[in-house]
Amino acid sequence: MADIHTPAERRLKRDITVKNEIRQDLEKRMSLIRRLSGKLRKCKNHQNVSRYSSTIKRHRNKAEQLRDELLQRNEDLEQRIKKEMKYSEKEMDDFKTQLEKETREMEEARSKLEKAKTMREKSEKTGKQEKLSTEMIRATKRLLRETADVKKIAKELSSEEKDAILFTQELKRIESDKLIYGQ
Repeated sequence: MADIHTPAERRLKRDITVKNEIRQDLEKRMSLIRRLSGKLRKCKNHQNVSRYSSTIKRHRNKAEQLRDELLQRNEDLEQRIKKEMKYSEKEMDDFKTQLEKETREMEEARSKLEKAKTMREKSEKTGKQEKLSTEMIRATKRLLRETADVKKIAKELSSEEKDAILFTQELKRIESDKLIYGQ
């Protein structure tokens, strides 16, 4: 089975995954900083205070780097997703028109097959069965081919709709990241 996503879509999805991993790492570090800060407030031993302080400082620096990288990736992904969604809308419209066309062709093939079947039944009484059975075979093959085309286009359309939902959710997540981590 062939991959139905373009290389740009695959790169975009991979970059979204990387961005989400960065966000998860940032959240883990922020949680760790909060826990260590709580321990630092309770700590009375000078040696532990300096150890906790240096650990907190190191994690804050790394968290700041991750935050900057996350905001930069969010900005880049937001632009790319919006561009891809515009393309996807056009692509989805094209697939819908192609699906309608293929469905019409499938219905035509089905009607030709039905016509060939009725002609075959009529010809059984006569003697022209050879020619009609080849026509029936052709009509059956065409119907199968058109049915396969319709299924393929419907699958691609379904995939494009799922991508549109995924990208919309990611845009919402990017907006929430902007609110949480600042712009």
